[in-house]
Amino acid sequence: MTGEPAPIALDLGDAARLVARRWRRVAGGTVFGLLMAAAVLLFWPPSFTGQALLLIREFPGAGGLNVQNKLDQISQLVPGLMGGNQADQQLATELALLQSRAAIGAVVDSLHLEIQPRSPGRVAPATLVDSVRLPHIFKPIKLTLKAGANTVPQGVIYASQNGQGAYIKLLDREDAISDVAGRLSIKNAGGDAVEIVYAGRDSVTAAQVPNLLANVYMARRKTVDRGMNQRRLEFLMARADTVRHDLLTGVDALARLQERSGAGVDAAIAAKGLADRYAAAQSQLAQLRASQYALDSLIALVGSGHADPRALAGFPDLLRSAAVNDLVSSIAQVETQRLVLLGRVAPGAPQVAALQHARDSLTAQLLPLAESYRQSLSRQRASLQTTADSLGAQLTTLPGREAGVVKQAADVKQLGELNAGMGAQVLQAQLAAMLEGGDVRLVDMAAVPRKVAFPRPLPTWLVGLFGGLMIGLLLVPIGVPPRP
Repeated sequence: MTGEPAPIALDLGDAARLVARRWRRVAGGTVFGLLMAAAVLLFWPPSFTGQALLLIREFPGAGGLNVQNKLDQISQLVPGLMGGNQADQQLATELALLQSRAAIGAVVDSLHLEIQPRSPGRVAPATLVDSVRLPHIFKPIKLTLKAGANTVPQGVIYASQNGQGAYIKLLDREDAISDVAGRLSIKNAGGDAVEIVYAGRDSVTAAQVPNLLANVYMARRKTVDRGMNQRRLEFLMARADTVRHDLLTGVDALARLQERSGAGVDAAIAAKGLADRYAAAQSQLAQLRASQYALDSLIALVGSGHADPRALAGFPDLLRSAAVNDLVSSIAQVETQRLVLLGRVAPGAPQVAALQHARDSLTAQLLPLAESYRQSLSRQRASLQTTADSLGAQLTTLPGREAGVVKQAADVKQLGELNAGMGAQVLQAQLAAMLEGGDVRLVDMAAVPRKVAFPRPLPTWLVGLFGGLMIGLLLVPIGVPPRP
C-alpha cells in the first residue's frame, strides 16, 4: 500500500441522473435566487451615476532654483517621502484639494444635501426645500415636511410647495459631507485629466454634484490659492497706475508752464543735463520711498500677527533676492509634500508634524530678510536724498522761468520712460501669473443620466438566476451516500 487516495472517477451520466432525481432542490435554489433578485430590485435604493472630466495642467515655474538639496534633512526624517515625479506630486495635491471636506461642504450647502428624500424618491433635495439652517450636531432623523418653515430641535427647514407632505431623512452637515464623500470617486483618468464620478440617489443631483464640485474647486484656485506671481502682478499694476497718473499730470503742468512763461526749447539747452540728473534722482527717490512705505506697512502687519509671514514673499523687490527665491521655493516644496502626505496619514502623524515644523522654520526666516532689506532701503534713500538736494540747489541758480520749464520737461521725460518700463514689467508679470496657475477647465460636464446605474433589471435577474442555479446544484449532493 502506498497510502495514496484512490482517484475519484466522475461519471457524468450518474451526475445527470442524480440532478434529475433531486430536481426540486435545483428548482428551489433557482427560485431562491430569483426571489433575491426581486428583493434587490424592489428594496435596494437606486443610484444614478454622474461623471465629469476636469483638466488640471500644471505649467513649470519660470526660473526656479533646485531646492532638493535644501530638503535633505527633512528627507532623512521622513525617508522616501521626497521621491517621485514632481508633476505627479502636484497633481496628487490638486486631487486632495478637490476632494477636501471644505470643497464638498460648499456643494452640500448649495444643493441642500442634508436632505435625503424618502417619499417621493428619486427627486433632488433642492426641489423640495428652499433653505436649511441646522446649526447643531445631531443623529439622523426622519420627518414629514410641510410647505413653509419646519421647526425641529435640530434647526429650521424652509420647504417649497413641492415639498408639501414629503417624507425625508435629515442629516447634520458633517454627516452629509461624509455621505457625499463616500459616494464620490475622484481619480486620475490619464495624463492631466481627472475624472469625477458621483453615485447619486436621483439623476439630477448625480449630474449637479460633479459639475458644482469642479466649479467650486476652480473658483477657490483663482481666489484663495493665488501664487507669488499673481501678488507681484497686483503690486505692479497698482504702481503702474500711479506712474501713469503722474505722467498725465506732469504733461498738463508743463503745457501750462510753457504757455505762461513763453520759454522754449532753446532756453533749456544749457540746463538740460543738470535737470535730467535731478529728475532721475527724484524718480529713483520716489521709487525707493514707495517701496519703503509699502514694506514698512507689510512688516508692521506681519509683526502684529495680522498677516502671514509668507505674504512678504509676494513683495516684488524681495523677489529679486536669490536667497528669498530659494526660501520661497523651499516653503512651497515642503507645503506640497505635507498636503500629499495628509491624503494618506492622519494629521497628527510624526511625518506631518516634521514637515509642518520645517515649513514654519523656513517661514520664520522671511521676516529677518525683510528687515535687512528695509535697512538697506533707508541707507539708499538717505544717500540719494543728499544727491537730489545738491542738484536742486544748483538748479535754483538758473533763471526762474527757464529752470521751471526745464525741470518740468525733464520730469515728464523721466515719467514717460518709467511708464514704458512699468508696462513691460506688468506684461511680464501677467504672463508669469497665467502660467503659474496652469490650465484648469471643465472638459466634459456631467449630464443627467437617463437610466439607473444600480440595480438594473436585466443584469440583476441574470445574476439571481445564475446564482440560484449554482446554489441548487450545490445542494444536490447533500444526503447522497458515498459510493463503495
